[in-house]
Amino acid sequence: MEAAADQELPSQITCFEILPRLPSKSLMRFKCVCKSWSSLTHNPSFVNAHQNLGCNKHTHLLLSALDKSTRQQHFFSSQINQQGSQTPSVHLLSLPTPRTKNERLYLAQSINSLVCLYLHNTFVPNQTDPDHPVRVFNPCTRESIALPHASPASHTAHVTHHFGFSHLTNEYKVLQVQKFVPTLRGNHFMFKIFKLGTSSWRNIEVDLNDLPSDPLKCPFDSRSLCVNGVIHWLHATQNVILVFDIVEEKFRAIPYPKDYNCFLHLVSYIIGVDGRLALVADEQLMGQDLMGLWILRDYQNQVWLKETITLPFVWREVGYPLPCCTIHTGELLFQSSGLSRHHPAYMREHLYNMKTASFRAIDEIVLPPGSTFLKDNALNLLASYEDNIVPL
Repeated sequence: MEAAADQELPSQITCFEILPRLPSKSLMRFKCVCKSWSSLTHNPSFVNAHQNLGCNKHTHLLLSALDKSTRQQHFFSSQINQQGSQTPSVHLLSLPTPRTKNERLYLAQSINSLVCLYLHNTFVPNQTDPDHPVRVFNPCTRESIALPHASPASHTAHVTHHFGFSHLTNEYKVLQVQKFVPTLRGNHFMFKIFKLGTSSWRNIEVDLNDLPSDPLKCPFDSRSLCVNGVIHWLHATQNVILVFDIVEEKFRAIPYPKDYNCFLHLVSYIIGVDGRLALVADEQLMGQDLMGLWILRDYQNQVWLKETITLPFVWREVGYPLPCCTIHTGELLFQSSGLSRHHPAYMREHLYNMKTASFRAIDEIVLPPGSTFLKDNALNLLASYEDNIVPL
């Protein structure tokens, strides 16, 4: 017995050198081993060790589909492995959607491993339904919380939510923007912040003079992206990107690349490329299948580098694929927009290697058993996320 005891690994090595290297799925199963292992997933030091030492740095895709017969929106996950192939998808979560004249579905914003879900009117993109709670969800641990309901003012025109994270403070925050009807005098907006780990929203004072133009023209109702602890929006009528600093909780603007003009492009949006902000815009997309990609290589000095992507396939024939993010292999994931008139088999994702300027198609998603309703309903890619056990 003494010899066996001598060979037992110290708990410090087991808990902070061995277990953090396991994928989150295994760690969730091992919570049943003992109380000390169960509490590890809420230990900040262990969570950081898992993020730094984890050997399963694969990209996961968050997929969604609506079962129209039950009005349940189902969320699935599919992992892209080291070879760039997709594993069979698994069911994560189901949320009810209201039966209304204008269809309402959940959209998602993801940062690291957490996903912010909010119900929106599909006829008014990105605007949150104020009668339903905003949720934060960790697909790896299956934990989900509903944020406290922040009732909008009676004269609110619309509400939007934007998800952010700062590596400097290790804080996740949700920014709520309430836009008032423009006929009212006084303030046109109300800004609130919810910090994960707290219990309530708080108002923040915003100097509208920090905004790059007329506040009513600011793009708060467009899709945002958080990179480097800053939430970004493309401005539709100014050659600037509006940004909100997560730590300072202040707005400012950064200029577009000098060789880019927001009025000259039909397709224009922002994505994350290897942890950097990137601007996607059509060059001669319709005529020559060329796409421009500007990457903000030096955030501090506003240095953009441009890359022109030549699509080796007929863009329109494969569902108008557009880049949406980079995956763990460093490749750029192109997602079909779903506009192809051809068989759905043509609407598959593609990966683009920026070093070799080459494309490859990845396998179609294998649906979990029992998902028969998906035969008549579209499966949509909402976001990508990393393997992490960040507690809620």
